[in-house]
Amino acid sequence: MSTPIVSTADGPQTGETSSYVAAEGGPFGIKGLAWAIFEGARNPYYNLIVIYIFAPYFASVLAGGGAEALSLSGLTITIAGIVTALTAPFLGVIADKAGQRKPPLMFFVALLAACSFALWWARPEGPLTMWPTMVVLAIAYCCYGYSEVLHNAMLPSAGRPGALPFISGLGLATGNLLSVGILFFFLFGLLLPGSGLPFAADEQLIALDRETNAPQRFSGPFVAVWMLLLVIPFFMFMPDGAPGGLTWKRAAADVFLGEPVDGQKRHSIFQRAGVFWSYLQGLFKDHPQTMRFLIARTIYADAMSALLTLGAVFASTFLGWSGVEILFFGITGVLFGAIGGFLGGFLDRHLGPKMALVWEISILVVLLLAQLSITPDSLLFGLIPSGEPVWNSPFFDTLSDITYFLFVIPTAIAVVASISSSRYMLVHIAPRERIGEFFGLYAIAGTVTVWMGPGIVSLLTWLTGNQRIGMGGIGFMFLVGLIVLWKVQAPKHADETR
Repeated sequence: MSTPIVSTADGPQTGETSSYVAAEGGPFGIKGLAWAIFEGARNPYYNLIVIYIFAPYFASVLAGGGAEALSLSGLTITIAGIVTALTAPFLGVIADKAGQRKPPLMFFVALLAACSFALWWARPEGPLTMWPTMVVLAIAYCCYGYSEVLHNAMLPSAGRPGALPFISGLGLATGNLLSVGILFFFLFGLLLPGSGLPFAADEQLIALDRETNAPQRFSGPFVAVWMLLLVIPFFMFMPDGAPGGLTWKRAAADVFLGEPVDGQKRHSIFQRAGVFWSYLQGLFKDHPQTMRFLIARTIYADAMSALLTLGAVFASTFLGWSGVEILFFGITGVLFGAIGGFLGGFLDRHLGPKMALVWEISILVVLLLAQLSITPDSLLFGLIPSGEPVWNSPFFDTLSDITYFLFVIPTAIAVVASISSSRYMLVHIAPRERIGEFFGLYAIAGTVTVWMGPGIVSLLTWLTGNQRIGMGGIGFMFLVGLIVLWKVQAPKHADETR
């Protein structure tokens, strides 16, 4: 978490001193591209390991499937998320004081890659059985969160202020595009060859034993090597930002111990907590609508995170989908999600960002309810039988499978549209002179509270033994976020706010 920024006549400060100077360059400058490529290096970990390939394998094979597997998957993310939430803010403050973010970022990327590589040995017979694999996944998830905090903190150095939203969007687009390519590689290069289907090759591009789930386990080493190669441009061309003036050791001592630096006694960690609390109170007093929106966004974004991270696991453990079906599901979602960016922009212009978000999140609630009405044998909570095969296909052969699969299209569109509208909503209502500060809070809140959604799903599934009730907790979070969002006072057009 960044140290609170205090606007003064001399420019943005961090409560002590700051040598920050606005960067130059556009989204396709060397710095902007380097920052965006980092997303392309790191995001495939999330899509392959956390969502579409390794997570369903972990749930269905290592964790044994069923409600307990969904609960354990959510528990892993919850524990890692809580650890990240308790430690990432201090990491951000220390980074601001030390200035140099590349060294710790390099460490966390290397550790994330090492954990990913270790997943090759995650098998029921060992050496990485279920519980050790959960530990590895939790460590990797923490590293992913830490890298996100440090990477986001370097965004102001990636280009001129007006180009930062475009650089941020370019990073998101790069990560999604490359993830789609990798998912296609796993599907058509490793999982489908030899299946006898008309569009499948005769042999795998890399010979991997499907009987031992080697393609799913191979996703770990693949992501590790991919990540280590693609982060090279970032570390070569992306500037580190304004120097904080301290070493990491001295900065950590200053934050946690309040040790003297340059002969002056610094505030203790408890005093800093009080300063930060006062800072937040000031934000709520001076900019109540912007802060209310950030609270709403935190809640519904956590719900979206849980829907993305556990949706494929739910399909695997509840509907019994295979790895190939999960990949088809994931590729379709990522591809159609691109439409959501255009839809979000259209709704923002015609309805205003607040009403666009209201519609987008409301649609997600309805779609989630419809998805949870599906069982392997019926639709609409048992009203329509749907368990018998309707066509001769090795994939999605029942009406339940087909219906659940088709729901990924509007869901992906609505999710991406809400992400686009959320970013514009912040630009829409935040004070222009403090937009960088509020985007920092926007990024941090989404990182340190990401455990809440999976935690609710895990808890409800564990208490009830019912996966659909567990996933229903996501709908509750959407509704709470929607209620808070509705109370945000925001005009329809930006020119009404200035």
